[in-house]
Amino acid sequence: MKNITKLSFVTALSMASFPTCLSANETLADAFTNGKIKGEIKSVYSSSNFLGNSKTDNISTIGGSLGFITADFYGFSAGATFQASHVIDDRNKNNVFSSDLNASGGVLSEAYLDYKLSNTSVKAGRQYIYTPLVSTAIDGKSSESLLKDSFEAYLLTNSDIPNTTIVAGYVDKYQAKTDGNTDIGKFNDFEDGAYTLYVKNNSVENLELQAQYLDVNATNSNNDRNNIYLQADYKIGTHTISAQYLSSKDESKGSTLEDGELYGIKAQGALGIGKLGYLVAFNSSTKDGDVNLGAGAGTTDTAFTAMPVNGGGVPTRANTDTLVGGLIVPVYDITTIAYAGYSWSNGGLGDVSAVGAMAIYPFYENFLLKVNYEHVETEHTIIPAGIEEKNTDVARVYLSYKF
Repeated sequence: MKNITKLSFVTALSMASFPTCLSANETLADAFTNGKIKGEIKSVYSSSNFLGNSKTDNISTIGGSLGFITADFYGFSAGATFQASHVIDDRNKNNVFSSDLNASGGVLSEAYLDYKLSNTSVKAGRQYIYTPLVSTAIDGKSSESLLKDSFEAYLLTNSDIPNTTIVAGYVDKYQAKTDGNTDIGKFNDFEDGAYTLYVKNNSVENLELQAQYLDVNATNSNNDRNNIYLQADYKIGTHTISAQYLSSKDESKGSTLEDGELYGIKAQGALGIGKLGYLVAFNSSTKDGDVNLGAGAGTTDTAFTAMPVNGGGVPTRANTDTLVGGLIVPVYDITTIAYAGYSWSNGGLGDVSAVGAMAIYPFYENFLLKVNYEHVETEHTIIPAGIEEKNTDVARVYLSYKF
């Protein structure tokens, strides 16, 4: 709970200086009066027998978030988001959820000051970030949990170039979902800091281009890492064709394994039969080393073939090819998605296959129910040693109310 009172230095200083540096107190009061409150009450249940554990882990949690952002005041605005979680029932036999759901407590995950002038904005403090290489957990993806991870960062965003958004940033601290020991993660130094540059361009009709660079200065210089990401999305009628490339250098892996590369292609859209939809994706990695995905829980979903429950860890292994396909079937107000994937490799876990399904049901205004199930079969396991097929079954139920 110490996190509740621990604000970013820059944010706290800036917010504290508001009343003394501005004389229009009534207008400043209006900025708070006209601010917006948003939040979510959420409950998550999950079970998993990870890699064939004889005893299944089960956990039930409840919590949510409450956020407030002021209205604009001469280009300035400030925001804060508080998160809380409570474990109702914990039957963890193998600590499967130690870094995901098994956390009780509260944390002030956002506390920032944002200044906008023309087409440029500067945002400083604790904040959620959503870019391919630096990303908070993403709702609806495998990284979704009851809690979100967060960054203490300084971002400059500019859109002076037509149809182009440029984001330059420095990440100073990171708050994980949990601390791995039944408490919510605290804001700790993110190595010795990380610099990133992200560009998105829509100049060509129906074509969106994205590029990002991330440079992480590790506390130990022998563990420095950097990433490059490229993505192109082209719309053809109701279909979108996408391509991606990701390269990483992780010096902590050693000179023979530090370089990783991942290529991907994806197609998604409508089938032309009622409201049926489809998604087909393929990723291939080089044999040099595993691919580092960047910073934050949301990056586990960056690879096109990331599984809806278990994420993108498998397709980012070295020398691995992965194919995933899904079918979207709306039935009345329920969106049902059935999917399957297969990954083949000569090392590590060997071949991995997966099948799964999810149902999304907005059963009442602002209420949402989601049910996910995924079955994964792995050819090799690391523990115990040897070649032995192990199965993993994961079920998740999300119930949320947003306001």
